Amino acid sequence: MIQLLPIEQADFEVFLEQEIVSYAEDKVKSGNWQAEDALEKSRKEFERYLPDGRHSKDQFVFTIFDDEAQRKLGVLWVQVKMDAPRREAFILDFVIEEQFRGKGYGKQALAALDEKLMEMGSESVGLHVFGHNTNAFELYKKMGYEVTNINMRKMYKK
Repeated sequence: MIQLLPIEQADFEVFLEQEIVSYAEDKVKSGNWQAEDALEKSRKEFERYLPDGRHSKDQFVFTIFDDEAQRKLGVLWVQVKMDAPRREAFILDFVIEEQFRGKGYGKQALAALDEKLMEMGSESVGLHVFGHNTNAFELYKKMGYEVTNINMRKMYKK
């Protein structure tokens, strides 16, 4: 069984450094940012959402934990604006470590998140997926997420 456990400080620090780099790379790959300033922009975005680290208001960062195997599989970070009149959640990051991908853990983690968010009184959950991340897109569709917006771009060679 998969559980979502509050992330421990040491794991949070590792996650944060890895994801700042990964997010910068995704933004460059998608054509949103230039490589030379992507890392700085990424760091600033993470600081904006997580000014108090893992204890930041309305931010919930979980370790995805497999009870049976007693191992950590990844991290799921969701924002829930607890003081809003309509409580809506937004997944800010979802990482299954590479060696555990394709084994159903992502589906189980999202199902565990659904339960947790409903317990918190959330009416819905949204997310953003980069266009080049087709595996994630297919997973989200299978888990009942619907496309609400599509941005497209045509790049010209210089």
